[in-house]
This record gives sequence, structure tokens and C-alpha cells, in this order.
Amino acid sequence: MPQGAPTSPALANLAAFSLDRRLEGLAGKLGACYTRYADDLVISGRPGLASHSTRVGQIVAEIARDEGFRLNESKTRVMSRAGRQLICGIVVNEHPNTTRHSYDELKAILHNAARHGAAAENREHHPEFRAHLLGRIAWVEQLNPARGRKLRRRFAQIEWS
Repeated sequence: MPQGAPTSPALANLAAFSLDRRLEGLAGKLGACYTRYADDLVISGRPGLASHSTRVGQIVAEIARDEGFRLNESKTRVMSRAGRQLICGIVVNEHPNTTRHSYDELKAILHNAARHGAAAENREHHPEFRAHLLGRIAWVEQLNPARGRKLRRRFAQIEWS
């Protein structure tokens, strides 16, 4: 099946329905929360959950196998409160946020585009660079409205010919 089709999320949800129900049940028994976005599975909970991560991982892998899926062991990780918790490119420690690197990079692009012109900053040759930047700003705004407002102010300083 083609990836990225409008039907893809619905088909993924149908394919993973039993998997989701079983992992929700497991999470409930652990006093945790289960979340899935496309093929990224997350079980989150209290700090003590990490001490059982090996056994929980084995059970999750077994359930996935029973449901016709296979876990990618290289993408499996245990993240504690002490470190950066990154899921689907979003930092989720205290509240959803972009990575510092991603934010700083976009801020620099906007700053340089205002100083040197947008064309000079379009290094990846986006055909609709203005729309590309607005999309990236909107992404940040969804996660962190205060940061998004700062980026919008920088964007407003760019002269578009």
C-alpha cells in the first residue's frame, strides 16, 4: 500500500486495533499510559516503571509478535525524567516542545533571511520557501506558542519581493 495516502492513518489504526487494545490493557495493569502514533509505540508512567523496562519490553514484543508485528529493537529505548524524552521528533518531558537545535536553526534562518534576503537562505531550494517557513513556524506554534510568536515576529521582518 502506498505510504502517505489520505487513508493511511485509518488503515494503520485498523491494522493495529487489536495491538492497541492489548497494549492499553498492559499499560492499565502497570498503572501507565499507552500511546501510538503511526508505528511509534509509547508506554509512559511513574518513575518506578523504568525498573521493570526489560520485562515490559519482552511482554510488548510478545504481544506485537502475536498480532503480526515486529519491534525494531534499535529504536526501543527507556527514557527517564532526567534526560530528554524525544518521541516522534517532539520533546515531551514537561510539555510538548521542539528540540533546541530545531528551534535555533529556524530562528537563524529567519534572522539571516531578514538580513540578507530570503533567496540567500533558501539553501534547500524550496519552490515555495515562504510557505515552507510558515509551515515550520506553525509546527513550533502548535508545540510552544510563545516560541512560535517569537518566530512569527522574525518572519514579519523578512522582505519578500
